[in-house]
Amino acid sequence: MNADRSRLLHTCFSRSWGGLELYCLDLCRLLQDRGYEVWLACPAGSRIQREARLKGVQTIPLSVSGYFHPLLLKRLAGFLRSHQVSLIHCHQSKDLATVVPAMIFSRRRLPVILTKSVGSYIMKRDLFHRFTYSHVSRVLAISSVIHGNVLSTTPVPPERVQTLHFPVDTERFDPDCVDPHTVRREYALGEKTPVVGFVGRFSPGKGHEELLAAAAILKQRYGNVRYLVAGEASYGEESYEGEIRALARRSGVDDMITFTGFRADIPEIMAAMDLFVFPSHAEAFGMVLIEAMAMGRPVVSTNCDGVLDIVVDGVTGLYVEPGRGDQLATAIACLLDDPPLRERMGKAGRERAVRLFDRRAHLDEIEAIYETLASEGGGRKATLR
Repeated sequence: MNADRSRLLHTCFSRSWGGLELYCLDLCRLLQDRGYEVWLACPAGSRIQREARLKGVQTIPLSVSGYFHPLLLKRLAGFLRSHQVSLIHCHQSKDLATVVPAMIFSRRRLPVILTKSVGSYIMKRDLFHRFTYSHVSRVLAISSVIHGNVLSTTPVPPERVQTLHFPVDTERFDPDCVDPHTVRREYALGEKTPVVGFVGRFSPGKGHEELLAAAAILKQRYGNVRYLVAGEASYGEESYEGEIRALARRSGVDDMITFTGFRADIPEIMAAMDLFVFPSHAEAFGMVLIEAMAMGRPVVSTNCDGVLDIVVDGVTGLYVEPGRGDQLATAIACLLDDPPLRERMGKAGRERAVRLFDRRAHLDEIEAIYETLASEGGGRKATLR
């Protein structure tokens, strides 16, 4: 991008820490590596702000709650003017309620992009949302189901909505470049011990209960199997993590399960697994699924929402219905009993991840979108339906 188009403001006013926040931060860092000047507006003292500082991403701490903050709007408008920001990229819908008024107060008409990661269950066609979305130049939906949700709930014209999946670093997540024994040694898992893995934050609906139910069902037949569960509680959900750990004890499977807590070395964690499970009840996409596939791991996944864009049932993994611990147990047993099937699915998953979800191709597409909006005057108001 030309020098006068290279100043980017990304926004993420979330205090949680999951796939959405990780993607936002990684994108900011990678765009910096490609020569852009990037700022990230985020909540003061939040996890994403702390991680951004560690990764060398400039932050603008804004404690946003609700929909109208005159002082914050004035501050953000001043920033847009003084730093000659050329494009705004929001990572949550609620960010628009702050960003759009600030842009208007700055008297600058800029392209505004929204990456839509979570579906909405309310209609957004009232006067407030019609006004706000009229300033959105492009909506990037992370999956087909989110794409459809945007069209059905917002006034954004179809030509301004496109699907752009979350990506994976297929060089970092490469089974040929990661030692599969490192994590096994750390947790005293034998080289031949079957390991079933799960990665995800502790949050209701992620399927921890079904995983524990499946482990209990399989315990008698597969007493040597171990379960590696990586992740920590999301913001405000620490008590839920305690409930899951207690449930593991009550279910009699706590001796088979290793809760690792937060891990930054997810490729190494996945390399220790023989298969990966994803029992989420509802998921807009499922970034850890493409990471597991990139690592050549066969997956057992619920057949919900954005997952349908990722897993090919019977080819890269097996589908089960959400909330069915018995089906999860059956699918896990199927893969445990068939090493050649695991190998075929793992290879197919790796090939699919490289072909469809590679990070370099994703960044190229993001840059192309930025260039297109800048060249066509992407800050002009949209025509609403």
